[in-house]
Order: sequence, then C-alpha cells, then structure tokens
Amino acid sequence: MKVLKEYLKLKQFIEVQYKKLWLGIFVSMLSTFFNGASISTIVPIMDRVFARKPIIIPENIPEIPAVKNLVFKMNSMEPMALLKIVIGFLIIMVVGKGVTFYLQNYLLRSFGTRILANLRQTLYEKIQYLSMEFFSRKKTGELTSRIVVDVSMLDHVLSREIPVIVLSICQVIIFLMIVLMIDWKLTLLALVIFPVMLLPILNLSKKLRKISRTLQTSWANLGNIIHESIYGQSIIKAYNQEQNQIEKFSKENEAIFRSNLSIIKRTSLVSPFSELLTTIGGCIVIMIGVSKVLNNEFSPGFLFMFIAGLLSLIQPSKTIMNAITYIYMASAALPRIFSILEEKQTVVDSGKKECPLLKSKISFENVSFSYDGNPVLKNINLEIKAGEKVGIVGPIGVGKSSLIQLLVRLYEPVEGKILYDGIDIREFTLSSLRSRIAIVTQEPIVFSDTIRNNIIFGKEDVSEDEFLKAVEISRVSEFVDRLKDGYDTVVGERGHTLSGGQKQLICLARAILKNPQILLFDEITASLDSQSEKILHKAIEDAMQNRTVIFVAHRLATVRNLDKIVVLKDGKIEEIGNHQQLIEKNGFYAKLWEYQHQK
Repeated sequence: MKVLKEYLKLKQFIEVQYKKLWLGIFVSMLSTFFNGASISTIVPIMDRVFARKPIIIPENIPEIPAVKNLVFKMNSMEPMALLKIVIGFLIIMVVGKGVTFYLQNYLLRSFGTRILANLRQTLYEKIQYLSMEFFSRKKTGELTSRIVVDVSMLDHVLSREIPVIVLSICQVIIFLMIVLMIDWKLTLLALVIFPVMLLPILNLSKKLRKISRTLQTSWANLGNIIHESIYGQSIIKAYNQEQNQIEKFSKENEAIFRSNLSIIKRTSLVSPFSELLTTIGGCIVIMIGVSKVLNNEFSPGFLFMFIAGLLSLIQPSKTIMNAITYIYMASAALPRIFSILEEKQTVVDSGKKECPLLKSKISFENVSFSYDGNPVLKNINLEIKAGEKVGIVGPIGVGKSSLIQLLVRLYEPVEGKILYDGIDIREFTLSSLRSRIAIVTQEPIVFSDTIRNNIIFGKEDVSEDEFLKAVEISRVSEFVDRLKDGYDTVVGERGHTLSGGQKQLICLARAILKNPQILLFDEITASLDSQSEKILHKAIEDAMQNRTVIFVAHRLATVRNLDKIVVLKDGKIEEIGNHQQLIEKNGFYAKLWEYQHQK
C-alpha cells in the first residue's frame, strides 16, 4: 500500500523505538485475551444459572479433553456455586483487562509521541543547517507550518490511532477466532458485510487525502499572512492597508473552513454507513442462530456468546475503518515533510582543516555567482590584504552583499574560488572559517531576550571584562545606562523597544565580542538617521582597529577614508582604488560621488 510505504519512510530520517511497539502489541494481545475470556462467562450463566440446563458444546469446536472436562464439571455443579466461581473469574479477567489496557495505551502512545517529538526535532535541525539559498525561496509562515501544522496532523495517527488500531486488530483476531469456533459457516455469512464496508471507506479516504493537501496549503498561507501582518504593522497602518490584510486573511480562513466542512461531511458518513450494514448483518445472524438453538445444534449460552463475539467485532472494526480514514488524511502531510527532510544543502561542510589566522590575503579568483539562474556576480578577481580596510560600493542590486556572503559561505560561487592565504575556503570546516569572521547586516537581528544575551549570543564563557570592553567600544554602554534594568532589559520581539541605531550598536557589540580577525559590514547605516549614523561610525572606527574589514555601502561618504574601494557595476568590478585615486580617474565612482553630493 502506497500510504503505508510513506509512513514507513519516516524511519529513514528519525529514530524509532521499536521495543515499546512490540511490548505494546504483546500487551494488547493479553488485554484482548482477558476480554475474550470474560465473554466466555456468558455460557455458564445463561445455560446453567438461568436456564438450569446442561451446556451443549457446538459441533464445530474441536474435541479438547480439557474443555470437555471443564464443561462436565460445570454441568454437575449447583447453579449458585457455579455462579460464584464464574463471577470471581469474571472479576479477575476484568482486572487483567484493565491493567493490560493501561499498559498497552501507555506503551503505544509513548511510541507514537516519541516519533512525533523526534520528527519535530529532526525537521528543526534540518532547517537550521540548510543553506541560505533555501531560506531565500521559502516563506517563514510556510516553514512554521511544516513543523507545527503538518506534524500535528500526524499526531492523531501516531499518538492516538496507533494504540486503538493495534488493540482493535488484536480484538478482531481474538473475537473472530471465538465466533469461528462456535459456527464457522454463520461467521463467514456475517463477514460478507465487511468488504462492502471497506471499499467505499477506502475510496472516501483517498478523497479526504486530496482535501487535506489543500487544507495544509491554506494553513501555510494563513501562517505567512499572520507573520507578515504582525511584522509589517507599522507599514500596514501607515498605508491604510488594514482592510486589505483582513481580506487576504479572510480568503485563506474561508478556504480552511470550506476544506474542513468537506472533511466533516465525508467523515460523518462513515459511522452511519457502517452502522447500517452491521445492523443488517446482525439481524440475519440472529435469525439463523436462533434456528440452530431450536434444532439443539448448540445451547442458548453459546448463541449469546456468538452474538457477544460478533458485537465485540463491530466496534474494533469501525475503529479500524475510522483509523484508515485518519491515516489517509494525515498522510497528505508526509510529502510536505519529506520535501524538507530531503532538501539538499548547497553549502556542504566537507572541509577538514581548521581555519588559521589570516597572515597574507584573501583572494577572489574568477568568482561568479547566480541567484535562481540570474547572474549576480561575473568573473570577480579581487585581493584583500590582511589588516586592509576595503569598501564595496555600487548601485542597488549589483551584488555587493553577495560578495561578502560568499566569503562567509552563506552561498557558494557558481564558478571560481575564494582563497584564504592561498587555501580554498571550502577546505576549512564551516565552524572554524566562520569563527574568524563576524558580520553585521543591514537589518539588525535582535532576539526577544535581554540586551546582555543578545550581545553574548554565540560566545560561550564570556568574562565580565570582555563584555564591558565590547559594550564600551560599540557605544552600547552609552544608552544602556539610561535603562531601568540595564543589560537585563528584555528588548521584545525583533527588538521593537529599541531604535534602529541602538539595535545596530548591539549587533556591533556582538561582533566585537566574538573577537574576529575579519569584520564584514553590510550597509549597516543605510536606514539610520544622521545622529545614529554618527554614533555608529565612531563605534565602527574603534571596532576596525587591528582587523581586516570589508565595508559594503551605498553611501560613498561612509567608505571614503578606507584603504581601498572596489566599485561594482553590472556584477563586475568596474574600478579599484582609494577615494582620491577614483575621483581623479573621473570614472563611474566619480559620477556616483558627484550624484550623491548634488542632493
């Protein structure tokens, strides 16, 4: 079965604790045995206690000496004495059934719950180590939906349906054996209804799988709308787009409602349909069974036991049918989950060497880079000497940020290579390479935590002296001193309690505390006011001391005092030189400078 194969495919990615599964199945069999044995008490109670007649064993039951002796003893006992023994036996069976039911439920639910926990963990770990190229084509809401919504769809199957379906299968086997022993012909007649039940339910389950796929897509879209509307509230309000966002939400919310309604309409048919068929089949069986008792083919007690066995088959059979429906519905989540788990990393950590201190230079040799097949950088050849301060400038979208992202191996070049003291950076382990480099991005990344924890992020065993030095160089101390809780101030989601300049200073302090040899700045002053930019530049000047620095900038004034400026145009290096040389050359850089200073 294709669906079963999809579920079994999970074990390729996660650890499965089969011990609990096998123990759970064994205990389920014991529980079903106790349940079946308790039904057998119907025979002596009906035949000997109520009817005061001997028990007549059906002809179909094999002649087992132990069974014959037991029936002979029961037939020779006083009804009330036999009733006491039967009641005692029944109580023992019920206690045994209760204990084993608890154990099987615990073992099998913990088995399924552990799979879900491992699956969530594996998905999250996989996403953490995927390359930036993956995140550039996936929405935040979609990824959140994979971990939360898609895995929760499997919750009903793995943590709830597994225990009941295992127990139900065991019950079907035991009760089927009981009714077959009493009268196999009558049993086969009763079982004719089950294929009739199964076929439409399987067809229904396939339709529900398709609806579930649509439902999951709608949930992912809804999650993304919620995420973007919360993140972009200031812009939404400024542009009077509240109603537009509400309409987008309403559209997806309505799609979820319609999908759920389709599922409700279809699943609601399962129970009455199976109930009707089992009732018709039960009535036919009772009529034939009564005629057999009247013909003395077996005693009334065995007829009641047969009917009890058949009735005991109905509920687990319905449970199995319902479980099949849920299994098909939940399986719609599996391809989406596997699409993440099978995602290939474009940046592979295959290096074996530890990255040493930079002694000579970093070299870009014939480096080209494309994004989604669109060329961004073309045949870049560039040398950056150790300790040199280099600016990267050019129009928007020319590939300035891509250049430094390639150095940190957030992306891989399509052609060419980047050398670190003559060694291809792919020969270094990612962790050791990135330990030498710190990057401060245009959008300051601040987590919902204290200012202190945001600064020491990624740095273990930080001494107080190191921390104080970092906040002093970055000028963070200048505004934190005015806060009530100081460095223990919680900044909120995305640091919404801080200004843009304050967030950038925190990110700079984080980079300084890392004590990198190479500092990368990616247009960090682009969205700041003049006062914040002035404070940040003072902090940057101190941070750049004794380090190799690459400064990506749109405003040329921010890089004019650097050792070297690399001018990009159309994805290629147009010019290289210091500010004065480039002005005297009167080329592309000079035109950009003139344009910016005419404003």
